[in-house]
Amino acid sequence: MQRRRWWIWVAMTVFLMAGSSAGTWYAAQNGILGGNRIPSSMERSQQFSRFLQVYQSIRGDTIWHNTPHQLLGGAINGMVGTLHDQFSNYFSSAQNKSFQSQLNPTFTGIGVGVSINTSQLTIQRVFAHSPASLAGLQTGDVITAVNGTSVAKLGKAAAVSQIRGKVGTTVAVTILSHGKTRVYHLKRAVVALPTVYSFMMPHHVAYMDIMQFGNNTGTEVVNQVHQLEKSGAKGILLDLRDNPGGEVTQALKAASVLVPKGPVVSLHYKNPANNQTLDSTGPGTKLPIVVLVNGNTASAAEILSAAIQERQGGTLVGTKTYGKGIVQELIPLPHHAALKLTVAKYYTPNGQYIEHKGLVPNVYDAEPTNVVPSDNPAHDPQLQRAIAVLLKKMGVKG
Repeated sequence: MQRRRWWIWVAMTVFLMAGSSAGTWYAAQNGILGGNRIPSSMERSQQFSRFLQVYQSIRGDTIWHNTPHQLLGGAINGMVGTLHDQFSNYFSSAQNKSFQSQLNPTFTGIGVGVSINTSQLTIQRVFAHSPASLAGLQTGDVITAVNGTSVAKLGKAAAVSQIRGKVGTTVAVTILSHGKTRVYHLKRAVVALPTVYSFMMPHHVAYMDIMQFGNNTGTEVVNQVHQLEKSGAKGILLDLRDNPGGEVTQALKAASVLVPKGPVVSLHYKNPANNQTLDSTGPGTKLPIVVLVNGNTASAAEILSAAIQERQGGTLVGTKTYGKGIVQELIPLPHHAALKLTVAKYYTPNGQYIEHKGLVPNVYDAEPTNVVPSDNPAHDPQLQRAIAVLLKKMGVKG
């Protein structure tokens, strides 16, 4: 099975988290804009007069179509652009809506992940509270037909496409389960896309992959760690490779079951009076932890990695991380627009500022060329190395 890539999200459009969104933090900070109104001297300045003259000339004289909305949006983008900060952005209402959706990913369908790399269209995962889950579909069930036409005749990719459709419409899927065939008429719905995936490996190794830190990631981590512990986990292998970050608040919530009570990250603002240290509420875990990281492990993922390394005694395996040591705040603007602005630097519990530096793994293990990160050790030498390191920490002889 390919981690992140071993299933197809049925009825899902392509989801991408842009690099500029990694590590965005939505906690409001009072007073950020206090005292920063346009001074009267600037309103009377030559520059402000030039701005008004340029605006009026474009509106009155250019032969090219333009609107006040377009021009003022361009002026705002120009101001943000002068910061030369790839992580600060002005979002129009439509862009803001799209950006928000990236941290709360959903898709329309019946709520299953399927594999098309096998001879059959096999269900690899059933999402909680989805139409498929409520109907009783299970991992391992095989979809043999869609709307009465066999998958063999349609082809697996076309069958997946036919399961797609509008919310509220119905699709008939024929399921082969435990030697019996049954047709299910399922109403398509909006299904929340999980950001955390976990399962038990041999030797009581609990594997957990956090793909990003979205709006519900913290709760997903807490619930799955508790379930893994109940299932007899004796060590945790946390895979944060290619995790671009996301909400710091969600990384903090995840830290509550992975890192002992105490500091996780310190935020340093322009005004030192606003500086603060964000803590894990605990209790963390006493299980040994190995964290897989690479050059695309960024921001909130780096915050959690550093806290595990420095405060839990966890071991980082892989390559040096991305190195994003700054935090953005999303500032609401009128008419649903927003300004994503870099407002703070962050420091690890031991005081590291990792901007452009990254975290150095305890065990360096280069990513093999042309190998996709995976949850299958047979296909992923880096994962094999991480398992070996964890088993040694667990006291298991290989």
